[in-house]
Amino acid sequence: MFGATSIESTAIISQCLEFAEVWNVGKKEICSGMNFVMAAKISYGELSILSDYFPPKTKLAARLEMHEMTSQAAVPDPIYILRGSEDTVTCLSFPGSSSEFLYSGSVNGTLYVWDMKTKRVVQSFKAHGDRSVLSISFLPGGQLITQGRDGCVQFWSYDKTSWTRSGNLKSSSLGFCSNALLRDCSNIAVPSDIMSQVDIYDISNKQYIGKLRPTDGDTKFGTPMSIKSVANNSNQSQLVIGYENGSIVLWDTRIFKMVDSLKCHEDSVMCMCYSKDFHTGFSASVDTKIQSWKISNFENIQESSSVSITNPGLNEIVTRDDQKILATAGWDSKIRIFGLKKLRPLAVLAYHKESVQCVGFSSDNYLAGGSKDRLISIWKVY
Repeated sequence: MFGATSIESTAIISQCLEFAEVWNVGKKEICSGMNFVMAAKISYGELSILSDYFPPKTKLAARLEMHEMTSQAAVPDPIYILRGSEDTVTCLSFPGSSSEFLYSGSVNGTLYVWDMKTKRVVQSFKAHGDRSVLSISFLPGGQLITQGRDGCVQFWSYDKTSWTRSGNLKSSSLGFCSNALLRDCSNIAVPSDIMSQVDIYDISNKQYIGKLRPTDGDTKFGTPMSIKSVANNSNQSQLVIGYENGSIVLWDTRIFKMVDSLKCHEDSVMCMCYSKDFHTGFSASVDTKIQSWKISNFENIQESSSVSITNPGLNEIVTRDDQKILATAGWDSKIRIFGLKKLRPLAVLAYHKESVQCVGFSSDNYLAGGSKDRLISIWKVY
């Protein structure tokens, strides 16, 4: 999965069997794990990530956990570290069809444009005053959209030398929920200052179209935490919203009605992503669980598989364009890679010293991770 720094699958198997002897764990116990051979073929370095494949009370799981603290196994390093952000990196985005440039936002409201050839900042400006930049996205024509905790969604146009504001919309200034583009980027869904409400706007004229607000009187959904489009070629009007009460709700933006809801988490939905190819979403809360769920026939949400990670809390989940893998940004400073189809753990990327706040893929398979330590790590994933 990784480049020359990864360990070959045969070496992984050999190391794990050797590990069994060192810790006095039978080889039969290791190989009896259903996913072990596959894990060995696609994993690398830190053998501790294999603990996810075994029940927590087994002797092997306990010793794997102990091994995590003492292992000196080789792990791949990032191919480059971008230094220059003056504060916590809060969001990342690769524009266009390559990794020529990377855009990052910071907690002090500054937006940075990085030239990935020189690995230097080529432009920086205050996008949202001194308030945190929550999201960065791009329209097909090249227009830039940013959202900040100043309560604004800003639209930017490039005038040959710099970005200039070309419009704005009001958004919530209270939470961390970012906007989502809908209907081939003709509409945008924006969190509102009104409790549980998301507003829909026409991007071309910035006109308000309607609102999405739960009407179930018996359920208090709380603040919207994450918004994602689930549109595909046959249906461009649907999106999902993850709420403070742990629910994920499917909405039809043509009629502004709730289609279905699913209580996936005991606490707030902290992040979500969606694979349109597999009609499958992934969400996480403040605990150790990553939950997958499926949307069937555009009318109901069904809980699917889940996986647990070692330490609680994720800030972001993103899928790669080819829909083969997804990456997570962890409170524990780790970036984790999973196979998208079966939510199988593939790798743990450990470089940062503080919480990883955001992750993002380029179309040519580079992965960037932004952290509270003000650094951006760049990894090559193939």
